[in-house]
Amino acid sequence: MRKQQTYTCTVILLFLIGIAARGVLLGAVPGGINQDEAFGAYEAYSLCHYGVDSSGYSFPVYLNSRGNGMSALNSYLMIPFIALFGLHTWVIRIPQFLTSCFTLYVAYKLLLKLFDQKTALLGLCYLSVCPWHIMVSRWGMDCNLTPGFLLFAFYFFLLGVDNSKYYMLSGLFYGLSLYCYATIWPIVPLMLLLQFGYLLYTRRFQPNLHVWLAVGILALLALPLLLFLLVNSGFLPEVRTPFFSIPRMVEMRSSEFSFRNMRWNLRTLILMLLKQNDGLYWNATAEFGLYYKGALVFAAIGFCLCVRRLFVSIKKRTYDGAVLLLVPFLCSVLLGCTIEVNVNRINAIHIPMILFIIMGLCGVLSFLEKRLRFRYAWHTALAALLLCFICFESFYFTSYREKIGVFFQEGLEESVEYAMTLAGEDKDIYIAPGINHSKILYYSRMPVTEYLENIEYANEQGSYLKLVSCGQFYFHLPDIPKGAVGIIPEDSIAEFVEAGWRIEQFGHTAVVY
Repeated sequence: MRKQQTYTCTVILLFLIGIAARGVLLGAVPGGINQDEAFGAYEAYSLCHYGVDSSGYSFPVYLNSRGNGMSALNSYLMIPFIALFGLHTWVIRIPQFLTSCFTLYVAYKLLLKLFDQKTALLGLCYLSVCPWHIMVSRWGMDCNLTPGFLLFAFYFFLLGVDNSKYYMLSGLFYGLSLYCYATIWPIVPLMLLLQFGYLLYTRRFQPNLHVWLAVGILALLALPLLLFLLVNSGFLPEVRTPFFSIPRMVEMRSSEFSFRNMRWNLRTLILMLLKQNDGLYWNATAEFGLYYKGALVFAAIGFCLCVRRLFVSIKKRTYDGAVLLLVPFLCSVLLGCTIEVNVNRINAIHIPMILFIIMGLCGVLSFLEKRLRFRYAWHTALAALLLCFICFESFYFTSYREKIGVFFQEGLEESVEYAMTLAGEDKDIYIAPGINHSKILYYSRMPVTEYLENIEYANEQGSYLKLVSCGQFYFHLPDIPKGAVGIIPEDSIAEFVEAGWRIEQFGHTAVVY
């Protein structure tokens, strides 16, 4: 009894550590905001208060945003929090924060179902302190929801093997995952095909009412996106109603998928995983990598253990739930062969990678404990992970915080507020190149009705629409007129000082006048 109480207390402590790592100073670290994060938030703000997005569509199944679109679920999940608390950076990060916290719980339950308490405990510890998962939990880009929703769907699928009613929840989350990120559209049906194929082979699949209801739920959720593809392929006109819309994009992103560069894309994926870095500072750091340095050794061991279990399962034709961990991994690798890879675009691969790392680490610890009689192997591993976590958090909230503030232009909110105060309603505000218009829309809280009435593009038919002006804001001009109010990035301050402008600096941006 005492041993079980200690275990339960340890699990609760690890959950609290994981939640704190993802929630403390959520609006301040990372400071500033990513341009995609800003656009998703502005869409949510517009839909919440005006019922239309920045392209004038009522509750679209896919957001037009920059011209080539972005997935809608993250923005829709922001809406109730914006309605309750207003438009603030910590508010728009709540959906990602909550999804990540639930991911910790579901991953723990998944490992508990497939393995044992020791593996589940170590897995919870590892995911709670994993650099990639902490970083992805703390800013609200649309695609960042994908790993969590795919994990939820996979977990309920495994539960459905023993109790078919859970297939309905699996169908629900697989359907919702389609609204997290468009790149996973091709692999979700492939995952389901392989998973059900394995169940059929091992005689664990029995079609019944719950299965057909799950298929119906998934089909119902996928139908609007299928219509979206038909609209944007020219087979159907776009749909506009007061309740939902199926918009026609300025440019579809289908060109991102290609089988022509499979070898190059696979090479890029392998290098990214080996380096644990894609060169984008908001995705990973050279200091700690995605999963901590050296973790890929355990991932390789875990993968081999999983393949071994697959061969045994196939030979004996017996079901082994751990074998199914190979499905999302292999489907993600296939996806990585068809797209230009970075950490975000291939984010479906990270949870499977982490689960392999956990399997490999537990395999090594079991060997040390049983064969080499190292009694404290598991305790040592937990202590080492927590030490890595302390080092990472010390770095994340100091050095990383300073550097990421440059990339996300921390201080721009104050610059926009000060520039609007100086300009009043009569003067125009000029935005220097390097500051994305989505951030200006977000920080200015411009009513979307005003935005739609005054917007002017330089390339109305191009990808990544280039804004010239909206309201009193002007963009992408080579020079700011003398005597006007402007907002500039930090690296342009010196030239404006030399030219005699008055400067008010806010973080990594400044107002000139």
